[in-house]
Amino acid sequence: MKNKQLQAVLKWSVYSLLLLAAYMLQTMPGFLTIFDAKPVFLVAVAVGVSMYENVLSSGIFCGIAGLLWDISSDRLFGFNGLILLLCGVTISVVCVYFLHTRMLNAVGFCAGTLLVQGVLDYLFCFLIWRYPGAYSVIYRQILPCAAYTVAVFPLIYLLIRKIAFSFHHAPRA
Repeated sequence: MKNKQLQAVLKWSVYSLLLLAAYMLQTMPGFLTIFDAKPVFLVAVAVGVSMYENVLSSGIFCGIAGLLWDISSDRLFGFNGLILLLCGVTISVVCVYFLHTRMLNAVGFCAGTLLVQGVLDYLFCFLIWRYPGAYSVIYRQILPCAAYTVAVFPLIYLLIRKIAFSFHHAPRA
């Protein structure tokens, strides 16, 4: 019993350190910026972890990742937290009951999460206020950041997969 508890504490400590590293890389000025687009490392880590963990753990972890994203952005606190919580729970349920944890599925989940967040962000922060030229936010900010995040996601996913396989006796793959 002690060994399982120690493994769980160690696993979540590693995941937490990875989340903090993702937060630091995401908020570092100019790091991996290409044409004013930066990858959203917090989403990549949250999606990757939620594919290998149970529903409750995924929801809590993704909610914390979203709150960290809210801290570093100029959005209403809790906006991204709620979105990532719901997406993380959905991903975990789908991976537990329906799909295998494969790279193609992971990339699709990451792209889907970023699409949901991007559409809701555009809807609630730009479209309802009817800013002139608000449509340009889609192709200047939302789509480039989503594409860049999906492009770097496989590296993060492989790291999370290695961590998950090292702590699980029977991984879901």
